[in-house]
Amino acid sequence: MAVYTFSFIKFSKDKQEKKWITFLWSLVFTLLLSWLIAVLIAIFFEYDVSFCMRILALFATFLIHCTAYYGVFRYRLADNKEGIDGLLNKNVPLFSGEFTEDVILKKENEVTNLELFTKENPYFKKLENLFEVHQIYRDSTLNREKVAEQLGISSGYVSQLINVITGDNFANFINNYRVEAVKEMILDSDYENYSLLAIGLESGFTSKTTFHNAFKKATGMTPNTYRNANK
Repeated sequence: MAVYTFSFIKFSKDKQEKKWITFLWSLVFTLLLSWLIAVLIAIFFEYDVSFCMRILALFATFLIHCTAYYGVFRYRLADNKEGIDGLLNKNVPLFSGEFTEDVILKKENEVTNLELFTKENPYFKKLENLFEVHQIYRDSTLNREKVAEQLGISSGYVSQLINVITGDNFANFINNYRVEAVKEMILDSDYENYSLLAIGLESGFTSKTTFHNAFKKATGMTPNTYRNANK
């Protein structure tokens, strides 16, 4: 567990996530170390450590609440508040007498209007606009964190949007836009004297291998074959 946590903290690219895991692990380590010291004192010195155990139990309760607030609300769900609220309202059963009829109808309308995980999702519409209008896929260093920052949501929610709505992963989603850009440039006479590699790099691909593999996966043919077929 310690090795895994250390590896996660060391290699995580999300600074917010790294900060949160470091904070959580520090609290857990402090709690376990305090418990171990109390047990050893009770065994070797025959002291009554019941009071200390109650303090540790209180600390553990604080740790649980801290985890819930910082880990779930502040770092994960706060950016997706609208979507998560709608999801919870949609999936959590309503118990008799918990809400009035007017409140229930209002919540149902909110869920209907939210259109979670469909192409009508406001975040997905903004995502499409970034790719189709602003062509952010041409940035060869583009990653989930950069997209999430522009959308104002978490990187995990970006992946979830793409996976559920398009049925594809983040990398393929970007590469499909890049492949379409390559196809348009190949058919454009203004790029007639450009090499295929130059066109691929201009569209956002980082290397010849990545470019060729993505293009063949999307079209079933190599870029050169596609260019020759459309001369």
